Amino acid sequence: MSKVKINKSRRRLIQSAGSIPIAVSAPNVLSNHHHREQTNPVVSNLDEIYPRWKTDSAKWDLQTKRFPGQKIHAAMGIADLDFKTAPEITKAIAERVLHENWGYILTPDSYYESIVEWILKRYGERISRDQLLLSTGVLPAIQSAIRAFCPKNSKVVLNSPGYTELYASIRKADCMPDESPLIKKNGMYSLDFPDLSKRLARDDVHAFLLVNPHNPTGNCWSRDDLKKVAKICDENDVMLFSDEIHCDFIADDAQYTPIYSLATEAVKRKAIIFKSTTKAFNLSAFKTGYVYAHDAEIISKIRQAGHVEFANTLGVIASEVAYTHSEKWLNEVSKYINQNMILVEKYIRKNIPLIRFYRPEGTYLAWIDFTEWMSAIDAKEKANEKNEEEGDYMERYLVEKAGIQLGRGYRFGSGGEKYLRMNVGTSKILLKEALDRIKMAADDL
Repeated sequence: MSKVKINKSRRRLIQSAGSIPIAVSAPNVLSNHHHREQTNPVVSNLDEIYPRWKTDSAKWDLQTKRFPGQKIHAAMGIADLDFKTAPEITKAIAERVLHENWGYILTPDSYYESIVEWILKRYGERISRDQLLLSTGVLPAIQSAIRAFCPKNSKVVLNSPGYTELYASIRKADCMPDESPLIKKNGMYSLDFPDLSKRLARDDVHAFLLVNPHNPTGNCWSRDDLKKVAKICDENDVMLFSDEIHCDFIADDAQYTPIYSLATEAVKRKAIIFKSTTKAFNLSAFKTGYVYAHDAEIISKIRQAGHVEFANTLGVIASEVAYTHSEKWLNEVSKYINQNMILVEKYIRKNIPLIRFYRPEGTYLAWIDFTEWMSAIDAKEKANEKNEEEGDYMERYLVEKAGIQLGRGYRFGSGGEKYLRMNVGTSKILLKEALDRIKMAADDL
């Protein structure tokens, strides 16, 4: 049975690339003139424990609602950074606020140019304007791509364990997630190519959603891995969606390979790349992102399928300044996170034998194996008594015993049941306190 052909006459909600995203305008502070005024950017003090309580922070304030009456010393589950953002970004936003009008405004050419120039400078990838599509974030863009290339009720393959919101995004696009489990050996992960080939050959599969660097395992897939993945997708007429939102946080001893840079025929025909400033510069509140591909026709199909290309005014300003004037800040933060990961690796190995951790190649997320600890406290039996998952019990145990909140691994699909995820994108001082508190909880067993 041949694959279902995509209906090319799907209704257009946005008629052309010349739609009117909300963006930047007005004299001086609203155009790219503010870039010329930026001089000698200063990197924030990353050791500072920057207070985020009572700021409606999902990472911090949500936990007080989930665990009422508990003293939480460090919330480390949700993936955003605890640092002040680059000061030049804050300055540009403050200048734009002085223009007290928030009507419909044109997206400046300089915003597109900043993305094109960043991609070339940072990753060596050459793209043109017609290969680029703006979005309100990586997840909405992935949903748009699914709607463009995957019939309703078909399957989208992704690796497990995998970022929980990718499962949700597939479902929101009226498709079903199909897990291709990663191979785990000696605590390390790799792609299961035979399983992937089998799944992508099915008639009801039209896309594979790759994450590089992978969330939550932190794998940076090699050139050979990526070539194999692209070839399998091409042979089975399956689109390759590559979520590369974490690509600016790479360990010093690791290598990130952008799939676009391979430029093989398979990549040119099938690959779609999703990126954003929101992870690298901690701008999640502004809801911005972008998509690109070798084939401009792929971009056109996503737009024609109803993709919403509107962008956030302050998000455009913040993202443009991030790419044009904040690379030094990002490099310092990336270096700091690498040091934090080394600290976690050494500390756990020396002080907390109940848990296992292998330093990731990318992301600022530590994927920690709590199998032995869960067994030691009978987490499964006690979780069953409360009609919850083992991970729920383990998370609450750490909150109650250590005052530390980590992300529950089971929410990342099969293979994550015995894991908790720790965000190390925070002050080294706070990270050390968190590790000390977890150690004390382990020592009390």
